Amino acid sequence: MQDVNTHPVFQALQKIIHQAAAAIMEIYQSADLGIEQKSDDSPVTAADLAAHKVIITGLQALTPNIPVLSEEGSVSLEERLSWSTLWIVDPLDGTKEFIKRNGEFSINIALVDQGKPILGMVYLPTTAEGYFGVTQAWQDLPLGAIKWHDGPERAVSYESINVRAPREPIIVMTSRSHGPALPMELKQTLKDFYQQVRELPKGSSIKGCRIAEGIADLHLRRGPTSEWDTAAQQAIIEAAGGMLVTPEGKPFLYNQRETLLNGHFFVAGDEIAPHIMRWYETTDEHKKS
Repeated sequence: MQDVNTHPVFQALQKIIHQAAAAIMEIYQSADLGIEQKSDDSPVTAADLAAHKVIITGLQALTPNIPVLSEEGSVSLEERLSWSTLWIVDPLDGTKEFIKRNGEFSINIALVDQGKPILGMVYLPTTAEGYFGVTQAWQDLPLGAIKWHDGPERAVSYESINVRAPREPIIVMTSRSHGPALPMELKQTLKDFYQQVRELPKGSSIKGCRIAEGIADLHLRRGPTSEWDTAAQQAIIEAAGGMLVTPEGKPFLYNQRETLLNGHFFVAGDEIAPHIMRWYETTDEHKKS
């Protein structure tokens, strides 16, 4: 079977995401980030818009018949609900981290078919790390997940990735800008099984990707996210043998509702997931979702 990194679709997506990263970093390294407030009071920068333009142009050239839903785009509800296959894009996931200049932001590109994310690519511009996962056959792409790292002069290293079996200390990825941290009751539940639990705050889709590559174990998100925040990482996490699911254990489906907002979710492997679901059912958390 052809290696995924030599597949023309992967190479085309990698080129698009590299170009978007270059556009972002040019602005990131400038004095003026071009910060504005959107109608929902969330920030947007010149980098969000520049990356959006690059990605839209690239995806339209790669797949002219597949529409694109981007955080920085505009499409009517009626139109997007008619799409059975679509790209879902966050040109700059972690805008607040970008504004803080802490480097913890990413670019997310996902292909969704019949509500399911079947392909995902996430790239971290400041560290030159990329993740790619395929969960369902499309364009003869091999299934599975990989990580790559761009070295000097574009020398690239690739490796297959998988979620890990839990080991102590349990590493819990928490949100840098969107608390709260891990609930104390859940932390104690995990300690009953694993004794040591360490919380590690990060921004954007980095949290899910760290779990997919097997260097962390759990991320619990309580609070609003949007479909473009989770689609790409869900494909990568599932391709790596993990799950991104509701606290009841149901995977997210995409472009199936009027709203694009997600509910609570967690990212984990098979062994930790039952602890999260039991904790959720025995607390008042389910009343808040």
